[in-house]
Amino acid sequence: MNPNRLVYKIFHLWHAIGGWVLGATGLLMLGFLWYFLATTGPSPVNDSVTPEMPFDDPRLAKMAAEIENLEKQYQVFATAGTITDDAIAIMESAMEKQRAMMRVQVKPDYAQQDKLARMEKQLDSARAGRLAGRVERLVADGEEAQAAGRLPEAKTFLEEALKIQREINGGTADSKFKNYVRESSLDQAIVSLAAYPLHLEKEAALRKATTAMAEQRWSDALIAYTSARDVLELLNRDFKRTRYADTASLSQIGGEIESLNAAGLATQVSDQEKAGDLADASADFEGSAKAFTQAHSVQSRINAEFPRSRFVSSARLDSLDVKLQSARSAPVAQKLEKLELAIREDLRRRRVVAADQKLPQATELSAKMGTEFPRSRFGDGALRIRLSFLALKRTELRKIQDNVYERLLAIPGADERLMLVGEVPQALYNVVMNTNPSRNPGRIMPVDSVNWNDASEFCTRLGWMLGLKVRLPTLDEYRVAVGNGEGETRNSANGGRPGATDTARPNDNGFRDLLGNLGEWLDAPENTDKAAVAGGSYLDNPDALAKLPVESRSKVDRTRHVGFRFVVESPR
Repeated sequence: MNPNRLVYKIFHLWHAIGGWVLGATGLLMLGFLWYFLATTGPSPVNDSVTPEMPFDDPRLAKMAAEIENLEKQYQVFATAGTITDDAIAIMESAMEKQRAMMRVQVKPDYAQQDKLARMEKQLDSARAGRLAGRVERLVADGEEAQAAGRLPEAKTFLEEALKIQREINGGTADSKFKNYVRESSLDQAIVSLAAYPLHLEKEAALRKATTAMAEQRWSDALIAYTSARDVLELLNRDFKRTRYADTASLSQIGGEIESLNAAGLATQVSDQEKAGDLADASADFEGSAKAFTQAHSVQSRINAEFPRSRFVSSARLDSLDVKLQSARSAPVAQKLEKLELAIREDLRRRRVVAADQKLPQATELSAKMGTEFPRSRFGDGALRIRLSFLALKRTELRKIQDNVYERLLAIPGADERLMLVGEVPQALYNVVMNTNPSRNPGRIMPVDSVNWNDASEFCTRLGWMLGLKVRLPTLDEYRVAVGNGEGETRNSANGGRPGATDTARPNDNGFRDLLGNLGEWLDAPENTDKAAVAGGSYLDNPDALAKLPVESRSKVDRTRHVGFRFVVESPR
């Protein structure tokens, strides 16, 4: 065959299959490299199980046997729960032999390293179990020494306990033997030992202060409290992490110091207040005002300058203010009282002009009491209301008195008690109360739809205008006034409607409409919620009115068939 032809065929064949040949060759080389690395590298370590492998070197085999024997001896102690010094020595010997065997080995044996770590943890746990009890004894001895005042000895005990606890916490012992909280508390207790003498010094100073306070030796108490404060400030600054630091106590001591600084001022307040009370009792209002002014001024100073003092008292300042205003207002109050009594007497004697002339001055004095001395104990809100009402009704006083007196009649057997002949007419009610609630309207018609409170208020106001006590009748007074029941009775048989006041025929005692027309409210205690209504009304039939009807009603009831009349107590 032609050589050139052969070369040409080989070239074309390589061109067709050369890529495949090179790829297969590369894969074979990669496989060979993986096999080489896998078979020549270190063997994988099983962390959970470490099989005992035979040693080719007789020396290693002997050492391994000795280590195994020592471990068995230690396990006898461990199983019995009595880890003695001998047991510790056995384990230490086993560990030393284990380290020696590992040094002899040509290449590292991870199984033997794990075994050594396990032995170290076992030994540390054994030591920790024994040392934990020693730590507790050292702590107890330290606390006992501290309580006895042997502070250097207490410090030695606690430092030794801390050293041991740190060794346990820093070793490989089981976590059940470690106690980081105890380590921290021991560290804190050692620091507290340095603060303990200061704490004792502070407590001694406080005891001195308490004794001095009880014996009222204010100067000695101030010195002792100041000393206690200075020591406590040092504790709070330099030993703030100890139990002897106490910001709350520092504030309390500061308050006591302020109290002692203010004690002299508080004495002045007490002395001036007593002087004011004595002057007030003897009606020396000028002297009492002067003393109360001084006491009030000093108490204000205490409150402003010594806010933490035990002598700070807003209540006492208020009390002094009341006493001061009372003393200053006493002359005005006395003048007003005399003037008001004169007005009342003028009205009682029907000297309306004289009363009218005094009213402006009395009203002015009453207003002055209310504006300038609002906290005075002589202030009388009821008096102020009464005078304001009379001033409002000044122009109607004579007319009202005339209208009322011409309608009064003495109750039989009681000349000093005058009762209205008929029921209160709407015209009179309206001028006194400035309102008319009646549902049967008419100036001369009896007022109706009033409750007991309305009727009582009317009596009070009318009493101011007459200068006498005015009230609702009692049941006994009503019975006496009814007498034999004679007189015209307006009832359901007369058309079932109310009639005007003073138009019915009176009974033998001169009174009208005690039976029929409108039922009438009677007097009752203030603290009850019910009152009696007597006499019946135009809604009742004659038989019901044959005897005096009396029913109990709520004081707040309003109805068109109930009104009232009043009694004036007029001493002769």
